[in-house]
Amino acid sequence: MFSKNNKKMIAERSAERTLKYGLVKLNVGLASVLLATGLTFAGGQAASADTVTTNTEAQTTEVAPGQNDAATSTTETTNKADAATQTENQGLTKESATESLKDAKATQDKAQGEVTEATKNVEDATTVRNDAKDVETSAQKDLDASLQAKKDIPAATDKVKEDSAALDNARDDVDKAQDNTEVAREAENTAVVNENATQEKVNAQQKTVDDLKPAADQATAAQNTAKAADDIVSDQAAIQKDTEDEANLQQVVKEAQTTVNNLVETARQAAETETQAVDALKKAKEAEASAQTNVDAAQTALKDATAQADKDKAALEEAQKAGDAARATVKGWEDKIAQWQQFLVDEKDTSSSEHLNNLKKGIVAMKVRLGQAQDAVAEAQKAIDSALDVYGASRAKQTKAEETLTKANAALAIAKMSTAAAQTKEKAAAKSNAEAQAALEAGKAALEKSQAELANVQAKLAADKDKLVADQAKYNDLKAQNNFADDEDVAAAQAAVDEAQAAVDKVQPNVDKANHAVHAQEKVVKAAQAVVDEAQANLDAVSEKLAQWKQALVDEKDTATSYHLDNLKKGIKALTIRQGQAQDALKAAQENLANEQAKLAKFQAVQAKNQAALDSANEVLTNAKNTLADTEKKNADFKDALANTQAIKDYEAASATLAEYQKELASAQEAVAKAEAAFNEAQQKEDAAKAAYETAKETYLTDKAKLQDLEALAAKEDEYVVAFEQASDKLNEAQAALDEAQKALQDKNASLSVANGEVKYWEGVLAALESKPATSDEGTQTDKPDTGKTDQGAKDNDESGKTDQDAKDNDESGKTDQDVKDNDESGKTDQDVKDNNEPAKTADEDKVVVNDVKKVATTPEKKVEVKAIAKKVEAPKADAKTATLPQMGEKDNNEAAVVGLGLAGVAGALGLGVLNKKHS
Repeated sequence: MFSKNNKKMIAERSAERTLKYGLVKLNVGLASVLLATGLTFAGGQAASADTVTTNTEAQTTEVAPGQNDAATSTTETTNKADAATQTENQGLTKESATESLKDAKATQDKAQGEVTEATKNVEDATTVRNDAKDVETSAQKDLDASLQAKKDIPAATDKVKEDSAALDNARDDVDKAQDNTEVAREAENTAVVNENATQEKVNAQQKTVDDLKPAADQATAAQNTAKAADDIVSDQAAIQKDTEDEANLQQVVKEAQTTVNNLVETARQAAETETQAVDALKKAKEAEASAQTNVDAAQTALKDATAQADKDKAALEEAQKAGDAARATVKGWEDKIAQWQQFLVDEKDTSSSEHLNNLKKGIVAMKVRLGQAQDAVAEAQKAIDSALDVYGASRAKQTKAEETLTKANAALAIAKMSTAAAQTKEKAAAKSNAEAQAALEAGKAALEKSQAELANVQAKLAADKDKLVADQAKYNDLKAQNNFADDEDVAAAQAAVDEAQAAVDKVQPNVDKANHAVHAQEKVVKAAQAVVDEAQANLDAVSEKLAQWKQALVDEKDTATSYHLDNLKKGIKALTIRQGQAQDALKAAQENLANEQAKLAKFQAVQAKNQAALDSANEVLTNAKNTLADTEKKNADFKDALANTQAIKDYEAASATLAEYQKELASAQEAVAKAEAAFNEAQQKEDAAKAAYETAKETYLTDKAKLQDLEALAAKEDEYVVAFEQASDKLNEAQAALDEAQKALQDKNASLSVANGEVKYWEGVLAALESKPATSDEGTQTDKPDTGKTDQGAKDNDESGKTDQDAKDNDESGKTDQDVKDNDESGKTDQDVKDNNEPAKTADEDKVVVNDVKKVATTPEKKVEVKAIAKKVEAPKADAKTATLPQMGEKDNNEAAVVGLGLAGVAGALGLGVLNKKHS
């Protein structure tokens, strides 16, 4: 679409046109027509090659459209019912009937394909007709709209003028509102600038606080953790003091109790036990002296036991050093032997035999020394075990002496207390009974006071222990939360590493020893394998030579002299002996190789076991080292955080500054809110004015666009008239094409019905042939297996009767799209019938006579033509299998079909060459 002022398009349309030509593309329709033409021509040539004589007579009967189904059913019934009697008049066999049935089904399939193609053509033509109808309807609408536009132009012009005046007034109102809004915007901008500056200060300070916070939190956590550790230390000190106070008070209570008991006894025997008190004092002093003697003896025994234990410990250390030296000697000899063995392997082909023998002798000598060193290791280990047992016994004696000394000291303390008590008793015995009673009361009071103080101390001790447990849990939680570790954790991790390293060191010698044994045995196995290979080569050489001599004896048996033959026999005998010896040597070498390989397998098992133990120990060591490194890092982090007290001060100062900036920001935000309210009010008024202006503008532009559209639409009246006429012509052409396609579909459906009738007829004939009893020159007999096949054939024929309904569907095809669908479904059913009908086999002697064939065809006028075709087949009995039916051609007569396909290809090429006129 373009206006009358578009000079460029007018010039292009008016320019001289140049005709161009090209090849038309080969579409589906053209290809299908060419293919069908070629196949039809080829099929006709093949059919004309037959030599069988066929006489046909046609009889046509018209049936009313309403009676079509009844006529079809009656025809099929007649085909089946009369087949048995008709077969008696013609000499057809089962083979010829089967071939005819195959030909009829081939014709049926071909007709079905043509129906499918015709149906597709009808669908395509219907689509084209509908598209043309839509184009015509659209052209009619465009023409009506152009005529209406001419009538609406004056009113639209007046409306555009009114909209222009309203638009000018709205523009003036917008200018006034924008001036007021600008004043409010400046005030708001000032407030926003102040707010932004304050916000930037707050943000910067907040960032500073956020940056300082992690370090401050870490330092605070470290201080809290350290404080928890200090609390633990305080708790432990308090518990220690409480424990000491408890022990002291227990001693006081004990002494008080003893005093009370003594006072009671003194009070009771004060008058009569003064002498006894003197005796008791004397005995107490004697007991004290005896206890002192026991203490001195225990100290002397402890000193001797300690000296002996130190001496045994030194002996144990010396034994361990001797064992380490012996193991180092074993390791040195093993390395030396491995080195000389490697020299022996490396210099095997380069050094002299004398040098190699010297190396072997040296290796043997070093192995002897290695065995001596290993014996020394065993002896050293025995010495270590013995020294360890002696040292253990010495330590046990030392411990026992310490226990004896402790008991002696306790007994001495008790003896001293007893002496003091005896002295007290002696003094108290001199006092009167009254004074003894007073002392007893005072002692009881002191005992009760001490017991009360002891109970308080015990309660405080329990509370301090509970506090210690809580503080320890808190300390552990803080360490876990903040990923800290103390020196004790580091020491524990280091101890674990040391223990793991010791385990690795313990396993490593076993691994080295096992590896050495495996390497040595591998060399032995290799040498044994070399012996086996050498023995096998010797046996092969002897066997080959023996075979040659035996063959020579056979070959020269009649040509050589007896002397030569005797020599050959002697040589063969000697070679046979040598072959047996070589076989024995090979067997012995193989047995030796098997034994050495078994030893190697045992050594490898030990090697794998030791290596697994070493790998496990190394894994534990690696984990322990990783744990130690992690613990040391946690400990370092803890110490660094604990020392960083300045981070807390900086964070607190930055937080205080941030609070002041936030107050300033709140004031600035309040000022912005007021300015925003004023600006929003002015903006709303401006928006209202702009909205009114936009509404007026939209109304003006809309009405103006409508006026332009009306003018443009009115200007296209002539163009729309021409387009409507062209669309009508195309619609008429499409309708004519659709009618032609429907007529072709009706014709194809008629051909399909005829083919269906012929198939059903030959099925009936074949069923009649199969149901006929077998006959021969000697008499008539019944073949039960063939009878069974005939029954099945009849059953299949009954099933094929389902296609009668499909024939009815085909009668209605060619009128609507639904009819086309019905025809498609009938095609599928016919194919099913084809698959279900398999011809049965009969003997060459079976013949029938067929008088006529009835075919049913559907015409566009809903009439049925029943054609009777009589076929006379004159074929001798001997040539029944070689008869050629009308539907098949001979091999030698297919040249015409080839020529037909060639002509179809040439026609297709010419179709591609049609010139197409195009406009540039």
